[in-house]
Amino acid sequence: MWTSCFFFVWTLVVPGAVLTHLSLMDLLPYLKDLPSNIVKGFDESFKFAYLEQDSLRVESAAVDALWKCGVVANVTCPTRNYSSVSTQISSNTSAEQALITASFKTSLNVVTKVASDKYFGIEDLNSTANSLNRIVDDMSKLNDTMTCIKSTPLFCNIYTSADGIVAGMSTVNKAINSFKTSDIVEKWDDYHKFLILLHGLPYIMVVALLFFTCFWMKGGVCCCCKGGTIASLALIPFTLFWLLSFVIYAIVCVTGVAVKYYMDKIDVPVLKGQPNLKQAINHIETVYPEFWNLVFANLANGLDLLLKASFFFVVACLIIALYSCCECLCCPYRKTSQEEKSRS
Repeated sequence: MWTSCFFFVWTLVVPGAVLTHLSLMDLLPYLKDLPSNIVKGFDESFKFAYLEQDSLRVESAAVDALWKCGVVANVTCPTRNYSSVSTQISSNTSAEQALITASFKTSLNVVTKVASDKYFGIEDLNSTANSLNRIVDDMSKLNDTMTCIKSTPLFCNIYTSADGIVAGMSTVNKAINSFKTSDIVEKWDDYHKFLILLHGLPYIMVVALLFFTCFWMKGGVCCCCKGGTIASLALIPFTLFWLLSFVIYAIVCVTGVAVKYYMDKIDVPVLKGQPNLKQAINHIETVYPEFWNLVFANLANGLDLLLKASFFFVVACLIIALYSCCECLCCPYRKTSQEEKSRS
């Protein structure tokens, strides 16, 4: 029975090591790519990479629409003096309106949503969100054909709003960079370097068990007990390596449990209003599934698997400790006096 338990203790390391390697193989590539995926998420999923060019398209379309009424945008619109605009002439601006609508479908609708978001809509994005909302509001008042005196103020507003977005791109870029290069992203990069080392963690316990095996093969009796040998000195490195393995896996396990089950206690200061982690995750996963899938979905799966691996190994460490303590206390392989006599 004791020998069977000894081999069972050894086999516990195998699934623990496999789970650890599988979780890290799943996690590390996405953890390594987290900074670039966040950049890609804001540029492609949130469409901020197209904000300037599509705003210029809107501005250009407004200029063309105003020119149909003989209005020079950069002369008339800043002063808002429409006294020279004809009250009799009408213009058809359906083509220009179609270009503006297409620009919103391409990117500006998404940018408006993000810039106005309760968590992503930080102060530096307020001006952009307000300008985009004003354009949408002015577009809703336009018809395909209108008298110039009615359409000119609306297109001037659109021209001014689009020009303001382009002029304020430095502020927008600053806001986006606050997400792309936030402290949490930098910390994840540090975690990535640390997690690479976890590939070797299961073998710390293997080394520990090798020392215990040396002790076990020499009878498994401590030197302080009757029949003990110097082989019991192997218990010292066994204990140290066991403790190192247990502590590291316990830290990973406790951290994982804290993040998974106490997310409502962890604040995310980079987001507007400093929501807790649970609120932020639920919001992003529900409202922005494309961004979630690109940046966090695979990362979350890998972290969950690592938590399971660490939990398994913590239990395995405790079983190994229980067996080693019981073996030392019970000394099941100690030779009896009769066996000693028969050998002499």
